[in-house]
Amino acid sequence: MKIRQIIPIYMILNGLGSIVPTILVIAFSITLFEKDSSGVSAAYLEPASLLGMGCAGLVGGFFFKRFSSYTIGRCALTCTTCILLALLTYGQANLRSCTITLWALACIMSIEHSNGLAFINRHIGARDKPFFFSTFQIFLQFFNVLAPIVAKNLLAIMGLKMILLFCSFIYILRILPWQLFRAADLGAEEVVLQPSGMLTGFKEIVQNPGLLRVTSFRLVNYIATIAYTVSLPILVARMANNNSQLNAQLLSYSASMIPLGFILSGICGSWILKRQPKWIIGFFNMSPILIVSASIMAFYVRQPFYLQITALLYGMGLYLFRTAISIIGQALTKKDKLAHVILVGDAVVKSFAYGIGSLIPFWIVLPPLWGIAHPFVGFVLCSLLSLGMTKPITKIYLESLCKKNRY
Repeated sequence: MKIRQIIPIYMILNGLGSIVPTILVIAFSITLFEKDSSGVSAAYLEPASLLGMGCAGLVGGFFFKRFSSYTIGRCALTCTTCILLALLTYGQANLRSCTITLWALACIMSIEHSNGLAFINRHIGARDKPFFFSTFQIFLQFFNVLAPIVAKNLLAIMGLKMILLFCSFIYILRILPWQLFRAADLGAEEVVLQPSGMLTGFKEIVQNPGLLRVTSFRLVNYIATIAYTVSLPILVARMANNNSQLNAQLLSYSASMIPLGFILSGICGSWILKRQPKWIIGFFNMSPILIVSASIMAFYVRQPFYLQITALLYGMGLYLFRTAISIIGQALTKKDKLAHVILVGDAVVKSFAYGIGSLIPFWIVLPPLWGIAHPFVGFVLCSLLSLGMTKPITKIYLESLCKKNRY
């Protein structure tokens, strides 16, 4: 098989694999709600995943330096399967076991994700990248519309063990495209070990003004981004009022609306980018506004319907954010350094988000300041500062496109 025949298989199975974190978080959240009906315990699941992504940045360079893309892809998925089977054997779901599992999976799969993006990026033409990565982002979310509902129903019918087996099977399937890539023998350069050191990604970001600004933009914007996902279990628990069945229903439906909003805006976005690739700059500017609006509105609503509307709005903003960062970041990065930059950028941003996410359960219950607004709201509004960073980033991005067109 040729590369263009294998990439669609990779996209499909990667999209299927993207539901595993969602399914696990929903299943763990529902399970923990039975022990802590405030939703605070469930709110710490997302920060655990963020910490895992941050840790990946510290160790990922070691693997990129010593192993080929094929080896990293296959071994990462094998390790995650073993972790899920280990939890299945342990058989006890509490806050400690759930957070450790999510931390380990996030750490390993962040390395695999960066490795996969860099691998695919080398085989796609520059003009096709905006449309491809926009479509790829949509595909990653396609299965996530049903994932929370699947998690809720599987948990109710068959229990947590069946969910762990189901997720293990998905990771086993995801090994297939890496086997096909390896069998295709796509070029000697893919199996040659990279000479870059462990700190390559950090050096590349610090020395590249565009990447440094993009990383700063992500850091500021992530205040609102993480505020929504961490506070969601607490907000749902308030509406559920100690009713575990209602909590499971509201949480799964709200979580489903996020990828649905992602897909709806993504379909329009891909159509636009296919015809006008430079519209990515508009996506870049709009994303903070949508995410901040969704996070603040969710804090004040008291009806499930309106909470799900905010989830839809959040998903739309998340599409614009991820697509813009993916396309602009890759345009500003050298191809041979892309995996390092993706991993380190995620590590820095997610480590920062872990610190923010750990504070959210505390901030969300504080009373208003001066009778005007809650500290949580002021905290989220800080993400709008990222709008001041978009102009210099887009200027550097357009200059980089001009240089590539000359050559």
